[in-house]
Amino acid sequence: MAIFLVTIGAFVFGIILIVLLKNTSPPPPQEQVHFDSLDDKPSYLKDREAFKEKCLEFLAKFNLEYRHSIWANEHELEIDMMDETPVVGGKYLALCIYEPLNNTVDAIKVKGFLESVKGEGAARGIFITTGYFTSEALRSIEEDPVELVNIVAFLDYLKKFDIY
Repeated sequence: MAIFLVTIGAFVFGIILIVLLKNTSPPPPQEQVHFDSLDDKPSYLKDREAFKEKCLEFLAKFNLEYRHSIWANEHELEIDMMDETPVVGGKYLALCIYEPLNNTVDAIKVKGFLESVKGEGAARGIFITTGYFTSEALRSIEEDPVELVNIVAFLDYLKKFDIY
């Protein structure tokens, strides 16, 4: 009987450890972008107005009609768009961050954008940055209608759409 109880106890303990490990394992490292020289870096990653134009060109590829935009500060561009597609269309918001502090965007900034998307009644939000998102920021929007696009994904999309 004692062997049976020890076996059951070890099994339950093992299941608990597996569950805990799933919740605490580190996320895979984010892919990084490196340029050999400053000349190799595209102009839209060196100039904020060129970045704005590239963001608008990128968003237009998703059938989003530009309405207006405003620089909230030196690094943050807020864009209001509309998708006229029946059923799935509606208002879209984009936040484009040029050269974020420490080259990362944290969960507080992402959650703030998510609240703006919900507060404005937008169908979706698209968050684009020339940097990277922290792992906490990536986890904070798992079920929410916000798409996070870091520099790696942004460059991949631009190449895919032939607008690099």
